[in-house]
Formats: sequence, structure tokens, C-alpha cells
Amino acid sequence: MKFFPLKTAIFCLLFTPILYIATLSVYQKYVNNHYLQEIENIFIGDTSILLEGRVPIDEQIAKNIYTFLKTDWMVQYIGLDLKVFVTTHKGKLIYPTFINADAFANSLPVNSNFEGIAKQNFEILNDDLTVSVEINLNHGSNIANLILLVYFSVAVLIFFIYYNVGSLRASRDTKAKKALIDDLQKEEQAHQQILEDLKKERQGLFENIKSLNAKYQKDKKKLKINEEEMFDEIISLEEQLNSFIELKQRKEEEIDELKSKIRRYERRKSSKSKRNEFDFIFKRFSVLYKNIEMNRKAISGFLSLSEDQQIKAEECVFLLDQKPDRVTIKRKVFSGKKHKTACLEVLFAYNGRLYFKQNENNKIEVVVLGTKNTQVKDMEFLHNL
Repeated sequence: MKFFPLKTAIFCLLFTPILYIATLSVYQKYVNNHYLQEIENIFIGDTSILLEGRVPIDEQIAKNIYTFLKTDWMVQYIGLDLKVFVTTHKGKLIYPTFINADAFANSLPVNSNFEGIAKQNFEILNDDLTVSVEINLNHGSNIANLILLVYFSVAVLIFFIYYNVGSLRASRDTKAKKALIDDLQKEEQAHQQILEDLKKERQGLFENIKSLNAKYQKDKKKLKINEEEMFDEIISLEEQLNSFIELKQRKEEEIDELKSKIRRYERRKSSKSKRNEFDFIFKRFSVLYKNIEMNRKAISGFLSLSEDQQIKAEECVFLLDQKPDRVTIKRKVFSGKKHKTACLEVLFAYNGRLYFKQNENNKIEVVVLGTKNTQVKDMEFLHNL
């Protein structure tokens, strides 16, 4: 066990999952960007066919994406879970539109209204089509299992290499110990001879000790007098030390009390500052945006945002107050336990979320402001209204 590579084993056990999780995250971002670029290059296809009205744009997009997925080796052979969505700038879903892709590929209908289809295709093309992909590389997927298998195989290989090195060192150490024992046995024999010589010297030394002991007793009497004086001095120093320790304890208690007072003062100061900031933001929104009512939950969420996110969030509030028709709605969410009320979701600053509804006074009420990280708690709040 002396040369067992315990550190290597612990390193392999700890570093392998960490490296696996990091690789999975990086690889998911890479694969997501790769497939996004690939699908953006092929999903529209030949625009002349669309502008001539020979096929609706949603059918051609579905056919191109279906063909791409059928020929991609990662999707077909490794089982990559890839979901593709194509939407317009206004949020209209263009793809997916068919549940059974195989049936769709074999039975596309023939359209005769070429002019109407061409017009519709042209309008959709001008509406800035957006492609988004979702790739599932969670734990348990085929690719994740493959990555984990590779890393654990490498970890086991490293462990066995170090284990074999340790075994060789243990073998060499055993041989060295055996040689050392042989040398020690030879030395023991030599020491036995020396011991016999020492016994002879011992008798002579014993006589020497007797004379030295007599001299020691004489010197001891002289030292006893000095020892009593030293004890008195030690007692005096101990008394001074005890008084110093008591003084130090009193000072430490005073310092702890002052620290406690400082902490209480700082907590009161921090709490008061947060309340003042909350009231200021609430009054500012009430004065600037007359057509908007801000929920207390929304104000709290606004204060927890970063400075850039607060700017983007206030820009959305401004649009809701002045030009609500220009606000882009992502989806509708139903809130409340008994009376289901529709709340609309608006995105800002990439991962920001704003939820609003029409209240009893026919005003727009901003219910929640948050981010993607707080979305689960925000949805629970909406459902519990």
C-alpha cells in the first residue's frame, strides 16, 4: 500500500467528471453553432422556385431540413437529439409544421395557385426568417455517454500506468530492504564484539562515576541556595503574567462589543438604504410612465438586474407606456389559481423576461421582471396570483 497511487486515483475520480461536464458544455455550444450555420445555409434552398410560386415556402423549408437531418451522420447513427425551429420576425412558426416527416416527404401536395403562393412566399422572405436549434446533450444521451466512456477509459489507463510504476517501485524497495537486512546482520556481529569490549570499559567507568558523584553532591548543596531565589522570581513573574492576561481579556471583550455595535449599525444602514432605493424606483416609474402600473414584485426584480439589463427593461416599459403596439410578444402565460388571467411575456437584453397584463383599471400592469435564471420562481409567482 506504500506505493499505491492514491493521489492518482483520487485525481482520476474527481477530474474525470469535471472534465466530462466541461467538455459536454463546450461541445454543446460548438455543435449548436455548427448546426445553426449548416441549417441557415440550406433551409431556404432555391429562391427562384419560391418566387415563381411552384411550392409554398414552409413546405420547401420542411423538405430541406428533413433531407439535411436524413443525411447527417450524427443524427442518424449517433442519435443526436436535434430540434430545429424556423420563425418569422413577428413570431410566426414556419417549421416544424408536420408531425410525420416521412409521410410529408413522400406526399407533398401540388399547388396550382402559383401567383398567390409566390406572393405569400415573398412576404415571408421579407419578414426576416430566424433559425434556432436545440440540441439535447444532457447526461444519459448517446454522445454524453460516449464522452464519459472515453474519459473514464483514459482515467483507468492512467491509473494502471501509475499502479504498474508503483508495483515496480515496491519490488525494488523489497529487494533493497532484503539487502539492508543482510548488511545489518553483519553489523550486528561486529557490534557484539564491540559490546564485549565495552563491558570491560564499564567497570573502569563505574569507579570513575563514584568519584564524580561525590563531587556532584558537593556542588548540589551550593546550587540549592540559588534555586530558592529563582523560585521567588518565577512566582513574581507569574503574578505579573496573570494580571496582563486579565487586562487582555477585558480589552478583547470591549473590542467584541464594539464590533457587535458596528455590525448592528451597518445592518440598519443597509436595510434603510434598500428601502429608500425601492421607494425611489417605485415613485420614478409612477411619475414617468402614467399608463403603467408596476407590481412590487416587478420593482424587486428590476433592482436585482444589472445596470445594462435595467436600461433594456426600462426601454420595454417605455414602449408599453407610449407605443405598446411596437412591443414584440414572445408568448402568452396564464396566471392565477382560480381566475386564469393572460400574462404576456416580452424578452429584453438576451435573457431578460418581462410579464405584463391588463388590470381592472384597463391599465398595463407589469407583474414580474426577471431573467432566465429566475424564470422558474417567476412562473410560480404568476400561477399563484
